[in-house]
Amino acid sequence: MRAILITGLRQARIEERPQPDFLAPDSVILKTKVAGLCGSDLHYFISESVSGDPVHYPCLVGHECSAEIVSTGPEAKKYKAGELVMVEPSISCGVCDQCLAGRLNTCRTIKFLGHPGELPGCFADYFIMPEKNLIPLPPDLSLEEGMLAEPLSIARHALRLASIENSATVGVLGTGPIGLLLIMLLKSYEFSSIFATDRSEARVDAALRAGASWAASVEEEDIISEIAARQPLGLDAVFEVSGDLEAIDQAIELVKPGGKIIQIGIPLPERVPYRLSKLRRKEITIINSRRQNKCLEESLNLLAEKKLRVDWLITHRFSPEEAQVAFTTASERLDGVLKAAFIF
Repeated sequence: MRAILITGLRQARIEERPQPDFLAPDSVILKTKVAGLCGSDLHYFISESVSGDPVHYPCLVGHECSAEIVSTGPEAKKYKAGELVMVEPSISCGVCDQCLAGRLNTCRTIKFLGHPGELPGCFADYFIMPEKNLIPLPPDLSLEEGMLAEPLSIARHALRLASIENSATVGVLGTGPIGLLLIMLLKSYEFSSIFATDRSEARVDAALRAGASWAASVEEEDIISEIAARQPLGLDAVFEVSGDLEAIDQAIELVKPGGKIIQIGIPLPERVPYRLSKLRRKEITIINSRRQNKCLEESLNLLAEKKLRVDWLITHRFSPEEAQVAFTTASERLDGVLKAAFIF
C-alpha cells in the first residue's frame, strides 16, 4: 500500500508498505478516503522536537480522516465492509483513574492515531483502529465534511472548558482551521464580540467570513492597541490557537482582570515563559485544552444538521504522490491555504 512518510526535517515522500493486518479481535481495517493535514502533523515536518519530545524519523502521521470499512475482526460486529465512518483517533484504556473519572483524553495509557511512537497514522491507503473508535458517517455529509468533525471537536472541547456565556467578549489568536471552526462555533452559539488575529492575510479574511466581528493581521496592526480601542476593559476570554509565543504574550495583555486564557495551540519549545507579574496581578486563569473529550459525535451531528457550513475551509487537495508539496504548502501557508487534505 501507499504510505506518506515524514523522513526528515521538511522532507516527506510516498513509500510502499505492507497492508496492515488485524492487531486484535475487535479491530477494523480501514481504507482512508480523505485525510486532513493538522497543525500537529506539520509540527513533525518543521521541527525535530515538539514540546521537548524528539521526533523519530521516518514517521507515518495523520489522524483527521473519513474512511471506509474494509474488513473486521471476529469480535467487531457493528460494521460491514463498504460502510463509511469517521474516526476517533484517541484510544483510551477505559479502566484507569482518568477514564473512570470521564477524562478519556488524559488516559494514563492513551494511544493516538498518527502520533510518532504510538500508532501509525492514516496518511496511508489502509490503517487499523478498534471498532469502538468509529462513528458512522451521516448520509447527508460528504467525506470532506466528515473529516472536519475531528478538528471541530477540538474547538468544541475548548469552548466547553472555557465555560463562558455568549455575552462574553472573546479573542481567537490564530485562525487556522481550528481557530476558524471555533469562530463558527462561537457564532452558532450567538457570541457577538469575537476578535481574531493571524499572520496570514488569507486567514484574517477567512476569520471575517467565519463570523469574527473584527480581525486583523499581527504583521500589519498593533493588535493590543486596536483591540483595546474597541474593548478598553479587556476581553473576558482569549483562545490561543497558534502556539506562537508572541500570541501567548498578547493573550495576557488582552484579557481583562479575572479573565481566562484557553491554550489550544501547541508551542514547539518545551518551556514557555509567562509574564507572571501580569498573570498574578490580573488574576488570570489559564486553561490548557488537550485534544477533545467526548465531543466528536456531537461535532459530527452539528455538521449533519448543517448548523455550521464548513465545506469552504478545504482550499487545497493533494494526492498522496504530492506529499512533499502538500506538507510544504500547508506548513509555509503558501497560496492562501486554509486547510489542506489528502484525497485517497
